[in-house]
Amino acid sequence: MVLYGNPNSLVGITLELRPMGPVPVTIGTGIIAVVGPSNRGPVEPTGLRSVSQIKTLYDSGDLKEGGELAFSQGAPNVYLVRVMGAGYATATAILEDSTGTTIGVVDAMSPGNWGNGLVFQIEDGDYLGTDVEIFSGDGTEGPYALDRDDLVEDTSNYVKVNNVVKTLVYSAPGLIAGTVYCNKANGSLTFFAGEGPTVSDQIRVSIKFKSRKLTLYDGVYKYEFNNIRSLEDMQAKIAESALITFTPSANKTHLPKTYTATALSGGLEGATPTTDDWETSLNALAEAVTPTTVVLTDYEVAGSSYDLVPILDGWLMYMANKFRPCLGFIPCKMNETKAKVMDLCAGYNNRLLSIVANAWDADPTLKQNIAVARAGKEAACALGESAARSYNSMNGLNGLLQIHSDEDVDVLSRSGADVIILKRGIRPYIGISTATDWQFMRTVDNRTINWIILAVKYITDQFYHERRTKVVLTSLKASLASVFEEQIELENIRAYALSVSADAIDTGRVDIDIKMENIGHIERFRVLMQVGVMPGGGFTV
Repeated sequence: MVLYGNPNSLVGITLELRPMGPVPVTIGTGIIAVVGPSNRGPVEPTGLRSVSQIKTLYDSGDLKEGGELAFSQGAPNVYLVRVMGAGYATATAILEDSTGTTIGVVDAMSPGNWGNGLVFQIEDGDYLGTDVEIFSGDGTEGPYALDRDDLVEDTSNYVKVNNVVKTLVYSAPGLIAGTVYCNKANGSLTFFAGEGPTVSDQIRVSIKFKSRKLTLYDGVYKYEFNNIRSLEDMQAKIAESALITFTPSANKTHLPKTYTATALSGGLEGATPTTDDWETSLNALAEAVTPTTVVLTDYEVAGSSYDLVPILDGWLMYMANKFRPCLGFIPCKMNETKAKVMDLCAGYNNRLLSIVANAWDADPTLKQNIAVARAGKEAACALGESAARSYNSMNGLNGLLQIHSDEDVDVLSRSGADVIILKRGIRPYIGISTATDWQFMRTVDNRTINWIILAVKYITDQFYHERRTKVVLTSLKASLASVFEEQIELENIRAYALSVSADAIDTGRVDIDIKMENIGHIERFRVLMQVGVMPGGGFTV
């Protein structure tokens, strides 16, 4: 509420401005997060909207393959999180100017020993730059340091004091009155003895200098950045490589000296990732985004333990408790037995967790993780639309490594396993979680539930500390109702019941009761066919 005017005035007007009506909801969908190891790439969660950068950033490994596979399912937003063990480090190199002063640091774009294979070379650029400066004297002859070193003699160079041109000399300082000595190497100006500008004198300088060309090799490709004229220019151009970054030192302006082929050093891969490291990566993801689906590229750290399943299970519950629920997928190992899958699923009852039973591509050279494709397609599907529909078959796969019989598919599904079938495309048999309650078994229903939970949280956040009046509660109810009405119109839910009331005892509480029925999905048909004599069967000749 905003009050305009003076309520204490005897004559005048006041205006009280209050919001009313429903709150519009703007919550997106279609975000998949892939968590796993790669040859290189940032450990921070990185959101991508195009497949084009994945190869450059992550090079190779499960995460790189998973990111590409996720995009091939039609997911519009893909977050990648690289898992690394303790002790990893980023390769680096210190750059100096011609005087040996540090002017900045080059770092590999991401940690790991891959950065030690990056080699750079710095040469003179193809075109000269022009250093233009205006400053005041200090009452001395100098030297006055310029922003650039490695200067070049040129007829266009000039030094003016109060717009009076001075004669520039480049090799014999202090011999002729009225001259200014330019030290090309270190980038400085020295005036003739007794002719030093005072603090009230304005010095105007324009001098050519050598630009720089940086060439970067990553072992396969060469990247060239030419005619670099400032450290800021260098920083911006180098960032385009997606391989290295450059951070200038504070208050430094000289360009780096020329370097012959020089390798970055100090990159470390770190220890073998533990379950704690996977959990750390998931927690970093939680700080960055609420994905629609999340998938791990592996199922265990220690052999035959499936120790990453409880990690994902616990993290999904953590996200749900933060009112940020998302669906999680994890693969079983290649050719896992039916008995082991059933035993594994029996240990979990989580509507947000799906264990993909037969999660590997038939092509041994690809080794595509179908759990990733499964999560990608689930994220790409519209609310209320099942990923088990034949139209939503997964893309970029070459068959199934393990195909279960129809009987086993049914048994595994009833045990809580998400089973993939090969039938007019590769797709889930039903698309289920490990939940035992039938209302929460299907991932398509849970996706709708998750979105509505996010919407309810989004709306209620707008009403904290509002006065608990009928007008406010009416707006709150209208906001919630608009969400459900839209979902009915979109045929994602069939019906709902909603009540909003002020608690009778706690004056700071509002009670919201919601019931809803998701739209069902056709999975079974019952056909009654009767054969015999039907009325009107007789005829007259």
